[in-house]
Amino acid sequence: MDFIKYEIKKGDTLESLAEKQGTSVKELINFHNLYCGTTNFIIGEKLPIHLQYLFLEKKTGEEINKAIEDRKFPKKARYRCEQFNTTKVEDRITFHCNTKKEYVVEKDAANTKAKVKLKEYLYKINPENMALAIEAVKELEFDKEDVIFNLNDDHTIKGVENFPQIKEKWELFKPKLKASEFYRQVEKINSKAAEDIIKGGGLEFENEANLRKTYDKSLLYHVLFNDFDARKKRKQNDVLKFISQIFVNVPIELELQHTIIKEDDYFIEFRTVGTLLKDKIDNAVLEEQYNKFYKPIIEYGFSEYNYDYRIRRMVDKKTGTIINASALMKEEVKNNYQFVTQFDLKQIEY
Repeated sequence: MDFIKYEIKKGDTLESLAEKQGTSVKELINFHNLYCGTTNFIIGEKLPIHLQYLFLEKKTGEEINKAIEDRKFPKKARYRCEQFNTTKVEDRITFHCNTKKEYVVEKDAANTKAKVKLKEYLYKINPENMALAIEAVKELEFDKEDVIFNLNDDHTIKGVENFPQIKEKWELFKPKLKASEFYRQVEKINSKAAEDIIKGGGLEFENEANLRKTYDKSLLYHVLFNDFDARKKRKQNDVLKFISQIFVNVPIELELQHTIIKEDDYFIEFRTVGTLLKDKIDNAVLEEQYNKFYKPIIEYGFSEYNYDYRIRRMVDKKTGTIINASALMKEEVKNNYQFVTQFDLKQIEY
């Protein structure tokens, strides 16, 4: 292995040199002792007074930066996720999309920060002509899902630390989006709709709060960064608030209940079930929108609105890492229209 002979300067300590190298004091000492000869051995965790040189592993600036970054986030996991989105009209599938993604998720030792990076993104969609839209923004997905979060004590997301960098990537991506085949086709048919695509992106990346909403909608982040521990004492059940995917600007509220399914010496399995708070919904608004958007196609009248929400998480008790998880979200107008999302996550070898 290549090494350099570093001349020790006034003020140098083993701690400061290890930090600059992106390594531990122990690793630094072991490497030095391997090449220095017996008279220059370091015993203990302080630089000997007589020592003039320290033998260090030869690294490029990029290798040192990577080592420093890796030490900031020592808890590492790699996940593969698969998500099925299905739309049904009277139990007939009218839309189906299958996405597969692979991520690297890293956390600092104190669980105050998390870094998530999308590594692979695969998809199949029916109708196939909708693939053009996904392909047009695929690069942006990698930009957006290279993110560092600040975390609350309950492991929920507090903020997006690298928001300025992500926003800058959006600005650089805009010309590519405008040059895409998808954008050109939309522009030919409806120039205002094409402009709205850019405006929508601008709104998403306008500020940190708006971008947070994007992550909140993604099941990966919803599953990994949430307060689901059923062992925790709560004064009252949590309430999850979001916007309907079937109806326009209709807020939905679910009361969440967390339970333990099973537990052994190594793993604990949690289940979260959401109960729809029907008294928070104005059925007259739902029926009005249903009659406008869906009844002309389905013909049958408005029946009953339901929402099914279930998440299961298997957690390693020693590390606190989620090993695998599954989620089911089903929003429906009973017997008439359904939007179903199934999500599966598993940890794979790093």
